[in-house]
Amino acid sequence: MGFFNWFTLGMKKNKTVNVKKIKAKSVAIGAMAAGSPSEAAGALARMMDQENAPTKVLMIQDGEYLSQVTDYAMKMAQRLDCEIIALDITDKPLQFSGERRTRESDRFIDMAKINAEKFTSQAKACGIKVEHIMDIGNSEEVIARVSAADAGIRYVLSKPDEEAVRVDQERAHVPVYDLRCSRL
Repeated sequence: MGFFNWFTLGMKKNKTVNVKKIKAKSVAIGAMAAGSPSEAAGALARMMDQENAPTKVLMIQDGEYLSQVTDYAMKMAQRLDCEIIALDITDKPLQFSGERRTRESDRFIDMAKINAEKFTSQAKACGIKVEHIMDIGNSEEVIARVSAADAGIRYVLSKPDEEAVRVDQERAHVPVYDLRCSRL
């Protein structure tokens, strides 16, 4: 497919994707010179793991799967020939206690399982492998833990801000974060 075909294909979608590169950290040579080679060696080992691991896309949802995010994740996984990790996170049940917290947690888990099963079957039909993870807790902490545990996660897709969707209802801005050099 020529350049112009790709260009016109992108124009028809009426979607915008924002890619944010996170500044790369370097191996601390000062730490090595100061007599802490284990810290520098650990940083180098993480860099090598990241380079050698198969590329994966981390798709973040809150149990309710937004079609713009799922469609983009599947297209991205097909183009890059990679896997998807579907991560469902919420912290809403944590604001309650006792029986209400249990009910809200169970409601989230049930909704996430149903939506993840639908997404997984769609992805399998396209030849894409999907791993599903659910967690109740602080989003930033969970994302950091999951991405640190799997060196293959390169891209993170999340839902657009609700305000941005309301302002510009025709175009969904799917945030995409590139983690290639950000794990040190």
